[in-house]
Amino acid sequence: MINKTFKKILLFFLILFLINNSIYSQDEDTTWVVGGGVNIVDIRTPNGISGIIKDYGSGTIEDLNMNGGAVRIFIARYLKKGATLQLSASGNTIKKGFGYNTGDVLLNDSFFAIDAKLRYDLNKLIGETNWFDPYVLSGFGYSKMGDTNNFNIAAGWGFNAWFSRSVGVNFQSDYNHNLESTATDYFQHSLGLVFKLNSGPKFKWRDR
Repeated sequence: MINKTFKKILLFFLILFLINNSIYSQDEDTTWVVGGGVNIVDIRTPNGISGIIKDYGSGTIEDLNMNGGAVRIFIARYLKKGATLQLSASGNTIKKGFGYNTGDVLLNDSFFAIDAKLRYDLNKLIGETNWFDPYVLSGFGYSKMGDTNNFNIAAGWGFNAWFSRSVGVNFQSDYNHNLESTATDYFQHSLGLVFKLNSGPKFKWRDR
């Protein structure tokens, strides 16, 4: 189900990319962007850096959660020297916990998270591409899973790919570590559309 959904989303983005040929990046002249899309949550328990890397790169999709209105929205403001502040909120339903195998009993825990993260534009290091903005990020947030809630710190990566003056696609993937020693950590991956806004006194769709 997840695989079919992502194929449809990627096909939609590809079509938009092919019919648009004006491409611009976010910079000092485009201060604000907003975005929204879907998110996937992968539950895990902290057991060392090697375990985290192994889980992240395993390619396993059986334990991914994308249920019950798995929506993520965000707003980002460009600061200076490649730094952008991003605020986001996301919801999901956790049915597959850590170590889930096909056939295990499913959970039904609601998931909600809000976070503030600082992104750094890697184009500042590798050179401007205009249409492609890869970045790394770190920050903190609050998450509620079922009856438990915790504060967490996060690190990850992502990119914006612009296929028109005002519209692009955003992908982001990060690891969220809860500060309580007994808490549950999670990966979160998201995919959606991002829109540029004019940075003037009143928000307008950017059209230069």
